[in-house]
Amino acid sequence: MKAVIIEDDYIVADHLKMILMENDVEVIAVLDNVDDAVESMKINPDFYFVDIRLLGPKTGIDLGNILKENNIPFVYVTANNEIKTLKKAANSMPLGYITKPYSEIDIIALLEIYKSKYGATIEVGSTYGKKNIKLNEVLYLEADGSYVKIVTKNETFTGRGTLSDFENQFGSLLTRVHRSFLINKEKMEQYNSKEVYIGGRAIPISRSYRQNLQYPT
Repeated sequence: MKAVIIEDDYIVADHLKMILMENDVEVIAVLDNVDDAVESMKINPDFYFVDIRLLGPKTGIDLGNILKENNIPFVYVTANNEIKTLKKAANSMPLGYITKPYSEIDIIALLEIYKSKYGATIEVGSTYGKKNIKLNEVLYLEADGSYVKIVTKNETFTGRGTLSDFENQFGSLLTRVHRSFLINKEKMEQYNSKEVYIGGRAIPISRSYRQNLQYPT
């Protein structure tokens, strides 16, 4: 896994880098401001550790919102415990928070959460044979006879098996909304009692699965 640290306290950044490297995480950049952090997205890190208070006018929350828009997971590492700030940070949907001063076990716990949520892959068929795609890139799965269509932002793949097979394997990460559809809830754009919109497509919601989206009946 490749990580980027966004932290303007160099002692904290070095300590965090040391912990990550000891746990087999490659730290590919240590930066102290939002603009450089956005530029670092070009080197395709898997994960960001973001301090809320940074150098310059932009905050870690500003960066968090950008990472959210680009579906890049991140965690806030901060000494800020103001309720107003934390509520604002929550809207950017971080994977979690680590409060300074933190311990190595705090970092390890977040890494395990990341692996369980974003490390999962699905084996799919492609033009050139089989390949693995990250589950967090999947928008939704659609039943197609004895196969399943696996839809990402840019491509549609085919997986062998039934939708129930995929639900049994990835049920904690994908949500059934219809007998023919499993969705990645984190990719939802909007929904109502009858449909959920993902990737510009309206996907039907069956009454029997409506509670999976916690939609009031």
